[in-house]
Amino acid sequence: MTFHIITLFPEMFDGIFQSSIIKRAQDKKLIQVNFINPRDFAKDKHKTVDDTPYGGGSGMVMKADILVAALESIKPKPYTILLSASGKRFTQQNARSLSKKKNIALICGHYEGVDARVEQFVDETLSIGDFVLTGGEVAAMAIVDSTSRLIPGVIHPKSLENESFSKIGNWKMENGKYLEYPQYTKPEDFRGLKVPKVLLSGNHKEIKAWRDKESKRLSKARKD
Repeated sequence: MTFHIITLFPEMFDGIFQSSIIKRAQDKKLIQVNFINPRDFAKDKHKTVDDTPYGGGSGMVMKADILVAALESIKPKPYTILLSASGKRFTQQNARSLSKKKNIALICGHYEGVDARVEQFVDETLSIGDFVLTGGEVAAMAIVDSTSRLIPGVIHPKSLENESFSKIGNWKMENGKYLEYPQYTKPEDFRGLKVPKVLLSGNHKEIKAWRDKESKRLSKARKD
């Protein structure tokens, strides 16, 4: 899979994409990440990519002609996502759907926002939550990370079996469970905080019952 990230600040991705699982996925040729700087498509000597908003208001708006030119430079035509606070909430279901595509472009807005006409040139507009970021770069990192790990070969299949958010709606997972149960490891007693006794019992039936109960408890608390 190839990710094309349209961003004014490609250097922001250096640390994230050059370490851990994402780096290994690139090394194994399972994913490729390309960066496209909109300034390369600006036509004036100052490489202007934004302008004042029509109708007045504070801040600067990224220009539609520049962003669309950057997008149309990508061949073959990718599945395109505009990252915006006003977009649809990105979910695990979106990540699973995206993981089946071969060519994805992510447009990172910045400054006060993006000319609304850009939405006519994309397949969908997504947000990673009900909060405002300084730009779309952090959202792009999250989407690349969550999508990449679902591509066969990026991580061990066993790691995907009992994960949270595998299905939208009531926080239920595809296998009928809920959010993932609490996990513990050594030491058994850390500053007086002890591992639940049931996990030390070796009784797999009781352990499963406890984990199911905790999953439901956490799911209800999150939903409420």
